[in-house]
Amino acid sequence: MTVWEVVQLTVTQGSEDDFESVFRSQLPILQEADGCLDLHLLRAVDLEGVFLLLVLWQSLEHHTDVFVKTEEFTKFSTAVAPLFTAPTTPFHASTVIDGL
Repeated sequence: MTVWEVVQLTVTQGSEDDFESVFRSQLPILQEADGCLDLHLLRAVDLEGVFLLLVLWQSLEHHTDVFVKTEEFTKFSTAVAPLFTAPTTPFHASTVIDGL
């Protein structure tokens, strides 16, 4: 069963463009990760410094048991984490309603 990884990310106000640039440079790591099917990075329009990362994984295990144990995950985290001002707030969810 596919599962969405949902993560709220908060970065230093004023560094949003820098964060997007760093994230974009690390994007291939996620795109090429085993089990990664789709991803979206959303930027809040009414809260400065807040992003929402949505990653669709083939299964929960592809994220928690495979990807997070790779060197690529460490590289990705090391690149983006210095811009965070608060701990991330991750959880996993499955789609229950799809569409309008």
